[in-house]
Amino acid sequence: MTATPVGGVTGEMRGLGYIPSPLDRSHLKGVKIPRYNSRATLTAEDWSLTGGSESISGSYPSTYDLRTLERVTPVKNQGSCGSCWAFASYGSLESALRPAELWDLSENNLKNTHGFDLAPCSGGNADMSAAYLARWSGPVDEAGDPYSASGALSPAGLLPRKHVQEISYIPARASSLDNANIKGALMEDGAVYSSLYWISSSYNSSSKSYRYSGTSSSNHAIAIVGWDDSYERSRFTPPAPGNGAFIVKNSWGSSWGSGGYFHVSYYDTRIGGDNAVFTAEDLGNYDQIYQYDPLGWTASFGFGSDTAWFGNVFTTASDEAVTAVGFYTSQVNSSFLVSLYRNPSTGPESTEGPITTVTGTLSLPGYHTILLPEQVSLREGESFSATVRLKTPGYRYPVPVEAPIAGYSSRATAGSGQSWVSSDGNLWRDLTTISSNRNVCLKVYSRLTEGIPLPGTLPLAPTPPRMVPL
Repeated sequence: MTATPVGGVTGEMRGLGYIPSPLDRSHLKGVKIPRYNSRATLTAEDWSLTGGSESISGSYPSTYDLRTLERVTPVKNQGSCGSCWAFASYGSLESALRPAELWDLSENNLKNTHGFDLAPCSGGNADMSAAYLARWSGPVDEAGDPYSASGALSPAGLLPRKHVQEISYIPARASSLDNANIKGALMEDGAVYSSLYWISSSYNSSSKSYRYSGTSSSNHAIAIVGWDDSYERSRFTPPAPGNGAFIVKNSWGSSWGSGGYFHVSYYDTRIGGDNAVFTAEDLGNYDQIYQYDPLGWTASFGFGSDTAWFGNVFTTASDEAVTAVGFYTSQVNSSFLVSLYRNPSTGPESTEGPITTVTGTLSLPGYHTILLPEQVSLREGESFSATVRLKTPGYRYPVPVEAPIAGYSSRATAGSGQSWVSSDGNLWRDLTTISSNRNVCLKVYSRLTEGIPLPGTLPLAPTPPRMVPL
C-alpha cells in the first residue's frame, strides 16, 4: 500500500501504510493466553451474559495508562510516508524498555532497509519488523539515521543498539470485550503493536475518539498504551453500543488528536486484529548469529499433523561456543525439543547423536530464543546443526519457513543442504527438494572464545560483543 491521504483530519497529508501479513493466524482468534487472563475472573462469554456491562472488568483495573508510568516515548510523525508499521513496532519496543531505558530508535532505517519487495513508503507489518529485528539489522539509534518521510536511503554499516530475541503475537480479539490478552500484555510487557481501519468519517475530532463499524481491511498500524472501561459510548460518532475504549498512540505528530493520542472504542471492528509485542536485550548476550532467513517467517509448512521436525546445518566462522537457538511458533502452548549436533552426516543429524538437548513449552506464538543447558564449543570451520521437534496443538503447519512471495519476499533464496524437514524425526528431506528457495526459520547464537581452550562445553562467561554481517 502506498502512502494514503487521510482526508478531513487536519487538511494535511498523513500517511497510513499497514498491509496484512501473508501469514494466516485466524486459528488464534479469541484464544486466551493463560498468563494474561489469570487476572480476569470473567471470560468474554461471561461478559455477554451480563449484557456487556463495562463496569465488570475482572481483577483488572478499570483504567490503565502507560503514560502515567513513564512507559511510553514521545509521539513521532511519519508524515505522508506509509511507514505507520515501523512507528507502531518501535512504539512497542521503546515502551518495553521503559522506564529503565529511554531509547529513540530509527524508523527510517527500518522502513528503508527491511529487505522486502516493498518500497520504503509502500507499507509494511509486524512480521517485516520482526524479520529485520530478529536478524540483527536493528534497532539502530535515531541519531544515526534520522527520520525522513521522503528519504529512501540509509547510512551503511550501522550496528544494532539492542538484540531482539523475543517477539510475541497476541491473538486477535473475538469480540468487543475480548480484551484480557491485550490488557495483560500492556501490564506485563508495555505498549502493544496493533492495527485498525482508518477513515476520517469515523473520527470525532471534538472528543478525539474513533470507532469504525465496517468490514474493510485494516490500513493503519498504531500502538495501544492503555484502556478506560468507562469511556463514554456517547463520545463516539455514532455512539458505540457500550462504554469502553483503548488509549492509542498514533504517529501523526503531537499536534494531532490529544497530544498525538486518541481513544478507540472497544466496539471498533478492526482494532486488536493484528497484535504484537516487541522486546529487546543488551548486546552482550551473544556475539554471532547463524541464519538463512533474513526475511523471516513468510509461510508455514507441515505434514498433515501438528508435530514436525526441522533443522539447519551451519559451519562455524571462528572458535566459538553455541549458546542458544531461535525460531517462531504459530500456536499457543507449543512444545519443543531442541537438539544440537556436531558434524552432521544424516541430514541435520549425526550418527553420534546430539551433543545437548533442551525441551519446553512456549505459551505465546511468536519468535523465541531458547538457551541451551550448556555452551557447546566448536572450532572454526566445523560443521554443526540445530534441530527442533515442534508440536503446535491443533495446528497442522508447525514449521516456520522463509519463502519467496511475489511482491513481498521474492528475494528469498536457499541452497541445498541448508534446511531440512521431517515428519517423524527419522527420515529427513532437504527442503529445497520439496520447494525451491525455501529455508526453515531457525537461527543459532554463539559466543566468541578466542584464546580460550575448547573443551566439550564451556561455563557461562561474558565476552565483548561483536557483530557479524549477514
